[in-house]
Amino acid sequence: MTALVEAGRLYVAQPPLYSVEVGGQKVYVADEAGRQEIVDANPRRDLQFVRFKGLGEMDPHELRETAMDPGTRNLVQIDVDQAAIADEILSVLMGDDVEARKHFIQQNAKDVRFVDI
Repeated sequence: MTALVEAGRLYVAQPPLYSVEVGGQKVYVADEAGRQEIVDANPRRDLQFVRFKGLGEMDPHELRETAMDPGTRNLVQIDVDQAAIADEILSVLMGDDVEARKHFIQQNAKDVRFVDI
């Protein structure tokens, strides 16, 4: 996999954080800033946002539209630094060293507000 990352050929699909119906059409929103833009643009509407907590919460058609369809998905290129950080964090969180996992969680719990970024 290292060769793919180094060649700039590794991407991940970034699904939206929210969906909302505006004027009879479903709109997908990538982040909190986008959510606020829709609220500000529709001050007289009672908007009901659905918050996705993971891909497993999406209906199959939503998953196809937001993460699989080349015309509508949002791809993020993974670089070498990001891959190394992800590998390190996954090793701590999924590894056998319980104390390292516990320490990581305790040190980073205050930053959980950044999980959706």
